[in-house]
Amino acid sequence: MQDTLHTIGIDARMFGTAQAAGIGQYAEELVRHLVKRDTTNQYRVFVTGEAGNNFPIYASNLTKSVVPFKHYTYSEQFLYPNILKQANLNLIHYTNFNSPIFFKKTKSIVTIHDLTLWFFPGRKQKGAIKQLLYRVVIRQACRNAHHIIAITEATKRDIVKLLKIDPAKITVVHEAASERYHPLIQPANLEQIKRKFNITKPYFLYIGQWRAHKNVVRLIRAFALLRRRYQLDYQLVLGSKIDSAYPEIPATIKELGLQEDVVLTGYVADDELPYLYNGAECFVFPSLYEGFGLPPLEAMACGTPVVSSNVSCMPEVLGEAAIYFDPLNVEEMAKAMAEVGKNYSLKRELKAKGLAQAKLYSFDRMAEETLAVYCQVLG
Repeated sequence: MQDTLHTIGIDARMFGTAQAAGIGQYAEELVRHLVKRDTTNQYRVFVTGEAGNNFPIYASNLTKSVVPFKHYTYSEQFLYPNILKQANLNLIHYTNFNSPIFFKKTKSIVTIHDLTLWFFPGRKQKGAIKQLLYRVVIRQACRNAHHIIAITEATKRDIVKLLKIDPAKITVVHEAASERYHPLIQPANLEQIKRKFNITKPYFLYIGQWRAHKNVVRLIRAFALLRRRYQLDYQLVLGSKIDSAYPEIPATIKELGLQEDVVLTGYVADDELPYLYNGAECFVFPSLYEGFGLPPLEAMACGTPVVSSNVSCMPEVLGEAAIYFDPLNVEEMAKAMAEVGKNYSLKRELKAKGLAQAKLYSFDRMAEETLAVYCQVLG
């Protein structure tokens, strides 16, 4: 990296948290590949809770501090800085916007994954005070940072437009799909997974939370139209934790008489997800807004055809390897699903394109480009 030895802190307190699994995975993969690439500098990862105790020490130049300051708490803002100060860091990398906004002693970098809460506050985050706090913290985190990492050009544009940040202060560093996502070599295990979740027919798959911007209700309506108009006897598998804050999802299933055809898996373990992806005839991603959109890229890495909404970062990340639709148009969504469901040669073409597209992204490249940002900030 450079001749001077530096101590670099990485805030990975979202590691092991169910509600921020993607950010936790990003932090872990970043650390793992950084210490493999950079053996000169010292790295200290900050984690929290029981999950933090399980964060792997990947190299001799990596140490771990388990701190009691969870994300989105007052202790994060007012007590966590004391720990950071005592660590004598040359640089701290916050892997999400929730940084201590009054701590400016150490040079910092912040990764902004998306501005979802700006556009679509979740029902658990609604309320004027919570919205105000979110906007204050993310704006100040970006202003305090010596540099910002955005995970897509789409996210960078949002930061520039909404937070009024100089684009020269932002570097785009793409994420990647985990190595666990690849074409199946043990189909017998897939049959076990299907039995576990009561999947009895060819199926379209959705993986993601139940949130307003995830657009799940329109997906269910598109699936009903697919069965009625296009006569495709498929199931729709919703691979996600069932969230009582969104009762309209099971209500829509019941309204349309799809109880036997829509599978609600509930929580799906990480080691089960590759099998669900591999077994699907098609992966559908109807989201209204994303910062990166990992699930369709994970599906592509498994060789599964993808149909996706055409908004925000999706065309940037998925390129020409997906069929796109307007996520507000249920008929267009159903038509895109039917196009893939009925056309074997198109499935084969999308599989090949998807596998190639997924290979464009890697955690090793992500670490290399992040390390270059560290060099820039450290001078």
